[in-house]
Amino acid sequence: MVSALPSAPYASGPPRQGSAPLLSPPVLTPPPTAAAPAPSAPSIPGARPLATRQVATYLTMVFGAELGIGLAFLSSSSQLAPLLSILVPVLAVVGTTFTVTPRGQRRTLWAGVGLRRAGLRYWPVAIAVPVLIVAAPYLIAQAFGLVWFHGLSTTLPDIVFGTVVFTAVILGEEIGWRGFLLPKLRELTSRRRAALVTGFLHGLFHLPLILLTTSYDSVGSRWAVAPTVVVTVTAAGVFYAWLRERSASIWPVAIAHNAVNTVIDAATTAAVTASPLALSYVAGESGLVTMAAVIAVAAALLGTDVSRSGRTGRPDRC
Repeated sequence: MVSALPSAPYASGPPRQGSAPLLSPPVLTPPPTAAAPAPSAPSIPGARPLATRQVATYLTMVFGAELGIGLAFLSSSSQLAPLLSILVPVLAVVGTTFTVTPRGQRRTLWAGVGLRRAGLRYWPVAIAVPVLIVAAPYLIAQAFGLVWFHGLSTTLPDIVFGTVVFTAVILGEEIGWRGFLLPKLRELTSRRRAALVTGFLHGLFHLPLILLTTSYDSVGSRWAVAPTVVVTVTAAGVFYAWLRERSASIWPVAIAHNAVNTVIDAATTAAVTASPLALSYVAGESGLVTMAAVIAVAAALLGTDVSRSGRTGRPDRC
């Protein structure tokens, strides 16, 4: 026998029809509340703002210095302008290191440039792909009678010397673009975008010399040469980014960049043509055939390796 009834909520009388049994506890519905926000993914405090400041500082230094070189050599054909330009990116990295990078992170910044790893496995492709892409337009031009080559010969010691010395020189550029800028942009966006943006900015970097001096890609209309070079260098940046990502090294990138310059310089020196203007629109850095070939390689890479694993892919062992 039940000795007492609950005092609430039915203490004043028997329950009405359809109400809960006397011995059942009352069901209390809490007032609606706003859903708690989902926890955010863990991140390093200040990492993105620091990367943004580093990128902005680097680009300000790079383009400011390059514009200064262009103005200093206005309408000049001196080859000192391109040589100075090669040093600008690495000096901008040094400047960024000592201006906006915290003291405790400076060693880490330089450790991530990719100098410590040789990436030997990717040296053959770093040489073969640029040589084939850059040489093919010249061979096409020769097949159509647009150009022929005189005295195009070299020796093994010359090849070794040029590869070693000028690859080291090209590091002045690539430490800045693929050693520093590409990894920093990867902290801010995807690999695909980082590769394209780095290549595009590298292409824009050439504009002061193209538009203000006569020392770089000087043959042809500036209205045609300038955009063609920017597009070609942007697409080439995808291949350079692929080398950098897969090898975890800056050396294959510098070797590939030097291979491009070596083939263009050798072909330009040995070329005999009745129309330098026509040749400049077919082959070389301002050539439309070269541009098409580089874009084809970039498109293939963008669809596969550069973006295949998001931001967490690991480089191959070398």
